[in-house]
Amino acid sequence: MKISNVYLLSLVLLFILAFGAGTATFLENFYDTQTARVLVYEALWYECVMAACAICLAISIIKTKMYKKPGAFFVHLAFIVIFIGAALTRHFGEEGVLHLRVGESGNTMQSVKPYLRVEMSNESFSFPLKLSLLGNNDFYFKKDINGKEFEIKIAGYKKDEKNAPATLTIEAGFAGQKSKTAKVKGGAGYDLEPSILSFDGQEAKFYFSSRAINLPFSLKLEKFILERYAGLNSPSSYTSRVSIAGSEHDISLNNPLTLGGYKIFQSSYDPDEQGSALEINKDPGKIPTYIGYFLLCLGFVANLFSKNSRFFRLLNFIKGSQIAFLAVLLLNATPNFANENNKNLEAHAGKFTKILVHTDNRIAPASSATRAVISKISTKTTLFGLSSEELMLSFALSPKEWMQKRLVKITNERINELLGLDKSERFASFSDVFSEDGDYKLGKFVEAANEKSASKRDKFDNDVIKFDERLNVLYFALKGEMLKFIPAKNGDKLTWLSVNEAFGSNEIPNEFKNVLSNYIGNLSLCMQDGECKEADKSLEQISSFQRGVLGSLAPSEAKVGLEVLYNQMEIFKFLIYFYMILGLVSLALGFYRLFFGRKFRFEKALNLAFFTAFVVHAANLVLRAYISGHAPWSDAYESLVYISFTSVLAGVLFFRKQSFALSAASLFAAISLLVAHLNFINPQITNLVPVLKSFWLSVHVSVITASYGFLGFGFVLGLVGLILMALKNDKNEQKLSEQIRYLAATDELSLIIGLSLLTIGNFLGGVWANESWGRYWGWDSKESWSYITIIVYAIVLHLRFMPSLKGVFVFLVASVLSFASVIFTYFGVNFYLSGLHSYANGEGFGVSGLIYLILAGLALLIALAYRGRDIKVV
Repeated sequence: MKISNVYLLSLVLLFILAFGAGTATFLENFYDTQTARVLVYEALWYECVMAACAICLAISIIKTKMYKKPGAFFVHLAFIVIFIGAALTRHFGEEGVLHLRVGESGNTMQSVKPYLRVEMSNESFSFPLKLSLLGNNDFYFKKDINGKEFEIKIAGYKKDEKNAPATLTIEAGFAGQKSKTAKVKGGAGYDLEPSILSFDGQEAKFYFSSRAINLPFSLKLEKFILERYAGLNSPSSYTSRVSIAGSEHDISLNNPLTLGGYKIFQSSYDPDEQGSALEINKDPGKIPTYIGYFLLCLGFVANLFSKNSRFFRLLNFIKGSQIAFLAVLLLNATPNFANENNKNLEAHAGKFTKILVHTDNRIAPASSATRAVISKISTKTTLFGLSSEELMLSFALSPKEWMQKRLVKITNERINELLGLDKSERFASFSDVFSEDGDYKLGKFVEAANEKSASKRDKFDNDVIKFDERLNVLYFALKGEMLKFIPAKNGDKLTWLSVNEAFGSNEIPNEFKNVLSNYIGNLSLCMQDGECKEADKSLEQISSFQRGVLGSLAPSEAKVGLEVLYNQMEIFKFLIYFYMILGLVSLALGFYRLFFGRKFRFEKALNLAFFTAFVVHAANLVLRAYISGHAPWSDAYESLVYISFTSVLAGVLFFRKQSFALSAASLFAAISLLVAHLNFINPQITNLVPVLKSFWLSVHVSVITASYGFLGFGFVLGLVGLILMALKNDKNEQKLSEQIRYLAATDELSLIIGLSLLTIGNFLGGVWANESWGRYWGWDSKESWSYITIIVYAIVLHLRFMPSLKGVFVFLVASVLSFASVIFTYFGVNFYLSGLHSYANGEGFGVSGLIYLILAGLALLIALAYRGRDIKVV
């Protein structure tokens, strides 16, 4: 077979893999996970396509003597080894769950896959099931019982709701006799009552459940230990203390136990904290899989240094750029309606910012808590010229006045109509939503929306539910119940109370209740006359009480001060405008230099401004990490901020001396930060859930998120290259062609780095998942789309091996269009598809008409650029 045919077949097979996985994510969303697995992920045809890909890789290695290029050789060999490891795991591995109560022992686990189990005539046998909600489940089983052939046929499979028992319809009977029908409820993980049929006086019990798998050892749950965040109720970690053959072992999240070829993981626990679920697996494919992961990392690193690699050739082409990047790369306004009384609180509110509050499952300064509350109500952090702290203090003193102020954000014009407000009005007051009779104007609409399942709600349903949530937050804020800043200790138990709750609590000493009473009076005096000394003094007493109760649980005053400073500076918001202006100016000056051949005087000043912004961006990321206590890429907001940082990193490290590259980095950073600050993303700092506290997870997320920055950088470079192609004419052809070649080379470099990071990051995620709960890959929607993105960019970077697709124009178009897979991996999965990886802080949103406008604009740009496609390949 000719090598060109091998390349073509490889690209076709890769496309089939990507298309199949993409289809499966929608099958999972509209049906269930089992349907996606049966029809795609675990289907024979999909495994055959994977095997064919591995064979093509092997042929390519041999025919091209790839072993002479260590980087490429190790990368391609790694995928073959990983495929072998995955095949061993899937076909010869065992996986199940063992549930134990404290003091209970067990030596059998329940399979994670469903079976049809039959008990009849003192015999018990089971059949594996691969059931799908789409298509026919025409399975047929038979078993010899006392010399007679017993036949079972699957007649139907139905599931009314996700994550609920399914109904299996079977037809069973002895050969030659009339079969009988039964409906069996259950599924993997369920242990429900059997359906019973009688045949010739013999009773047959049918179970739709997991299958019991015997273990070569017995475990006893001695104790279950649940640790919580200091001073809070949310779980920080949980551990099962088990005894095996007389010796005790602790099994916790990210700390499994290996025993006789089996690995035991902490999975979940019972609500009463007296029982634990342990996941157990036996994985014969682990060693080859990990060898494959090692070869993959080794290959990508070698590719960056090998003089024979495509990467090194591209670097030589754009000689003079900054190349010393590898070490860093691998480390990783409203109108002012405030009255004078409210403005009197300004100085005192500055001191109130540092009072400790229980918010978002952590102990934080009031600055963070008040911003979160006001943001939830209005999607802003200041209103009427007042800070969030001033607003919350004023709420407490004059709630009736604030009921007339329009604070609650409206996002749907129909809500305006129902409330009798002008369509241009973007906010509503508490009094706007009630009729003269006291009826809630939106009551029936909110109730109707809540009665619908999430998948059946339209935009109005979602908007009216969100408005109702905002209104409720305002209601509790006006009642003084949103800020819980009074800690109460009863033995080892710590609770947080609002002012009203504190007055009614026996756990709060009377002396401190007097302090609270005095504070309210002094605060009122402060607002009316501006005399705030006594209010300040009361606040100091409250702060002393807090730290006295909390002791070592209280964050240091320095940390509190830094968090307040972080909130007040709003550096990331400022950087949106800074990067946007810097990017547009660089772009304009780049075109000026290109067409007029003149350097601009302040080119160095632009580079300095860009580098300064990068340093400030990095420092603010470090500050956020210090405040939160975890790596700053753990939710939607943080990951977008980090993506923008990595795009700037690309510009600083090796592209900053080229105006178009600097512009691309700045503009992509500005857009990423802008999206991070849109209303559907919550920027508040929160604690991590237990399973996310892992070194491997931190590396996995940081590397993947960094890859998005480089892929996004390549996307913008591709756009600039296409624009220059569209502007080509006879007079500027030579000058523009050289510039386009430079941009294309820089674009390809960026995509190579991005794909390397994305691939390594995904497989490091496999290490984390395997070490956390014993599964490298669960075909979750996010995992699947990351895998699709890897395939898409692998295709883009290998198009040059096809003579008909080898060209700068094709590559630039592909680098632009392929970024759609990154966007869907990030936003599509996080906010549309079901899965484990969606960010809890996000909120779904509809497809905007702007998207169709952007697609039309891209199509027009590509068409215009086509006439300037004749450019020498790099």
